Parts: sequence; C-alpha cells; structure tokens
Amino acid sequence: MKSFTMESEKLWKKFSRAYREYKANKYEFTTCFTCGSHSHFTKMDTGHFIDRRHGAVKFNPLNVEIQCMACNRILKGNIDVYRKKLEEKYGPEVEALLTNEVKFGAPMRQEEVEKAITYFKTMKKVKNERPDI
Repeated sequence: MKSFTMESEKLWKKFSRAYREYKANKYEFTTCFTCGSHSHFTKMDTGHFIDRRHGAVKFNPLNVEIQCMACNRILKGNIDVYRKKLEEKYGPEVEALLTNEVKFGAPMRQEEVEKAITYFKTMKKVKNERPDI
C-alpha cells in the first residue's frame, strides 16, 4: 500500500507541471512572479506563499505562482517580494485568507486536484487557440 505522502507528491508533480504549462506563453516560456526573470516552464518552479507542507493550501491557486529556481529555492520563496506582489494581485486580505485556510481548512481531495489539473490543461488549449489571450 502506498503512503499518502507518496501519492500527494505524485499529485503535486502533475499539478505543478500543468500549472506551469498553463502559465507559459505559446513558446513555452514563463515569468517568475517575484523577480520577473523568464525561462522555459520546465526550468521554473511552482512556488508557494505559505509553505506547501500545510496541506490545506498546497494546491490552492491563490497560494501558488511561477517562480525561478533562484527565488523559490535559494531565496526560500523571496517571501517579502512575494507578499507584496500577491497583495497587489489579490488585495491586502489574501494573506489572512490563506492563513485562515491553514488553520481551519481541509486539504483538497485527490479528485478536486485532478479537476484543477484538467482545468489548467483545458485552459492552456483555449489560450493557444485564441491569439488575443
């Protein structure tokens, strides 16, 4: 029997790839949320504002953004810049919302995560078919 952690990591890899592909342009390049660097989506990470060890926000689209490996790994999320840009994008209440989700929320179920993955893949196809997006 496989452990939940192993299954969760497999699901994370699928989610992360689908999210990075979705965010990429038609040339498959994407931009770091925190520093603005550009690279192929396979060379980027899906970073978290609140650490992904908190299962309630691990797959939450408000908590994930594309990051270069330097910002995500070396700078440990470049969190001060991440916070500022996240508030600019979603408003000043986003941090409180995610913090409450950590305290009171439940992790997304596998089927919910798989629906999100399907959504990203579908929207990527739509995006690629419409030059105005």
